Amino acid sequence: MHFRSLQARIVMVFLGLLLAIQVAGYGVIHRAIGTNALLHAQDQLAIGERVFKRLLTQNGQRLEQAAQTVANDFALREALGTKDQASVATLIRRHADRARGDLVMLVGLDGRVLGDHASWRWAPEAVTRHVLEAKTGARAPAIGILGDQVYQFVAMPVRPTAPMGWIVLGSMLDDNFARDLAELTNLDVSIVRAEARNASRIVASTLSTERRQTLVSVVQVSPGSPSGERLLSDPESQRLWVPLDSREGPSIAAILERPFAEATAPFAPLQFVLLVLTAIGLAMSALGSMVMARRITGPLRSLVDVARNIEQGDYRQRVVVDTNDEIGDLACAFNHMCQGIAAREQRISQLAYTDALTDLPNRALFNDRINQAVVAAERSRGRLAIVILDLDRFKFVNDTLGHHMGDMLLREVADRLHRTLQRRSDTIARLGGDEFAVLLPTEGLDDAKHVARRILELLSEPLTIEGHIVDVGASIGIAVFPEHGSDADTLMRHADVAMYSAKRARSGFEVYDRRYDQNTPAHLSLLGELRQALEHDQLTVLYQPKMDLAGNGTHAVEALLRWEHPRRGIVSPDGFIPFAEQTGYIKAITRYVLNRVFRQCVAWRARGRDIKVSVNISARDLHNPDFPRSISELADLHGAKLEWLCLEITESAVMEDPTYALEILRRLDAMGIELSIDDFGTGYSSLAYLKRLPVDELKIDRSFVKGLSVDTDDAAIVRATIDLAHHLGLKVTAEGVENGGVLKTLRQLKCDSAQGYYVSPPIPAQELERWMEEESAVGGRKAMLVVR
Repeated sequence: MHFRSLQARIVMVFLGLLLAIQVAGYGVIHRAIGTNALLHAQDQLAIGERVFKRLLTQNGQRLEQAAQTVANDFALREALGTKDQASVATLIRRHADRARGDLVMLVGLDGRVLGDHASWRWAPEAVTRHVLEAKTGARAPAIGILGDQVYQFVAMPVRPTAPMGWIVLGSMLDDNFARDLAELTNLDVSIVRAEARNASRIVASTLSTERRQTLVSVVQVSPGSPSGERLLSDPESQRLWVPLDSREGPSIAAILERPFAEATAPFAPLQFVLLVLTAIGLAMSALGSMVMARRITGPLRSLVDVARNIEQGDYRQRVVVDTNDEIGDLACAFNHMCQGIAAREQRISQLAYTDALTDLPNRALFNDRINQAVVAAERSRGRLAIVILDLDRFKFVNDTLGHHMGDMLLREVADRLHRTLQRRSDTIARLGGDEFAVLLPTEGLDDAKHVARRILELLSEPLTIEGHIVDVGASIGIAVFPEHGSDADTLMRHADVAMYSAKRARSGFEVYDRRYDQNTPAHLSLLGELRQALEHDQLTVLYQPKMDLAGNGTHAVEALLRWEHPRRGIVSPDGFIPFAEQTGYIKAITRYVLNRVFRQCVAWRARGRDIKVSVNISARDLHNPDFPRSISELADLHGAKLEWLCLEITESAVMEDPTYALEILRRLDAMGIELSIDDFGTGYSSLAYLKRLPVDELKIDRSFVKGLSVDTDDAAIVRATIDLAHHLGLKVTAEGVENGGVLKTLRQLKCDSAQGYYVSPPIPAQELERWMEEESAVGGRKAMLVVR
């Protein structure tokens, strides 16, 4: 080996240095080994205690979830309410099998055990005490003595409103539990309970019989060790006392144990080696140690200092070592490593917090900025605002011009937002897709509205992308702190709700309002019940007649969906249709209604009744490319004809994507289905679109018809609508006819047909046939009275 190499110098100098050091250091090292073994054992005990508590916490959470499931069992509540003891016992045994708990019991309000999978008659004292604590709101799992065993258990109230009883669910802290914990911690585990006269008894342990007797002799008192310390030691073992029950003194505890022999075993070979080296190296000189220590520790100290700076996130420091040996090579490699780590950290941060397409902050960074702004606003009692915008017609651009053009459009929008908001304190982010967000960390509602108007003005100007002029527009939602939320998640969700409200209303921007927020737990529950109602055929289709004002007959009806909820009563369509549209479940509802309508039409034709049925469809249906084929398949399934059907579409549904909607409507028209524009006059359609739509009928919204006989403005609107429709070759139906005066005026204005409660409310199919027979008998006289 070359003498100038570090390896050679270390071998030659430290060979003598280590031997000399062993003579003086053997005693110190021997003592340090014992100390380190003790500290290592204590560290293992501390880690074992944390693992033990974490295991108890997880077990308690599992028990809480299982107990909540049992307490929410409707059958159990019903059996408890009717005092059906046999059913209660059966349900408790069934849940005991499912929960796989060692203890499952139902405790009455008087403390009596109403049902369990064992043989308790009255709740044990520990259960009674925990139930009393749970009544005050305490939810933490308890550990107590039930019979001769120690259990961890929870108590959960069974109630629809007020508690009817308490479900107690627990698991036994037995030898199996101790063995599982021992496998996780590599420690011996014992569960100890207090007995009379300050004695203790081991109820579960991984120790042998002999070591259990030793442990009982050491731990003679409760609530603690004789010295009052949690750490118990003897010449053979290191033990940690972990109290489990502190309500009346820790009468139950876990003892974690680490024998000293196991702790010192890894150091025994080292002690032997040190002893041999001490005997051999007594004659070695320590002269070279000082020289080599300076030449080695100096550069190494520089490496340590730089490493500490790197630990703090400072990658600018570099190691300067002017040597040509291995330490110099290490320093160069260390510097290169710093550069590589810094470059990777920067790249990772960029990928984690930046949108790759627009170079704007992404959702993660935006949420972090909101959290920081909320903390600052709370500290200074300031305000902040969040603006979320979603591009209109972006999907149309993607589908028409391709995703490449869509990406260029998003980059152009990002640039325009940068030009609009030039303050460094504001944050512009792309949340994903065509959704952007702006954080105004010091602004209130008025300034947020001003920013929203500026964004709308900027995006109202057409964008030119590779020679294509693109007009997108945007819908904006606003939420402000603290009025609309006190944390990032709430503010983001509320701004999103306001944005979708603006998109539906086509108002440009909206401020969050609780009335817009339909995503409540009650509504989510209602949607789940709606799915079940649809699957079990619990919805009802009613039919409202449309009177022919020229012939005084009735040959058309409108199908209207009703839901009679077993607990909520009658739920109007406004209460569940909007949520079904948001979730996409409206497609299943539309199919359900069409299925019932085709079946009814076939039944009516069989009885000689030629009735056309109108069915409302949503925007989701209108933009579903498979919708026409689905209708045709349903008609074939029932042997019905498509000309028996009329589909009613709102103006807003058409205007969400006029081009695509027009294509679907033309396909439906070509199939022979009659089409009608519902609620005409309340949407945003233009005459240019209206004349292109292949519709057969306009339905005047009830808001204009209601005041027709008393309001001259409404009368003028209705007259103009009827004239316009007739000039376009369309029929006109007036909705919401509530009295004879309105019906008389509609006849004078030459409206084609009318429907409303004055004509008939929505009624079942059987009642409709009786109604039509009665109307055919008295219709002529009634028509004459209305005309007069």
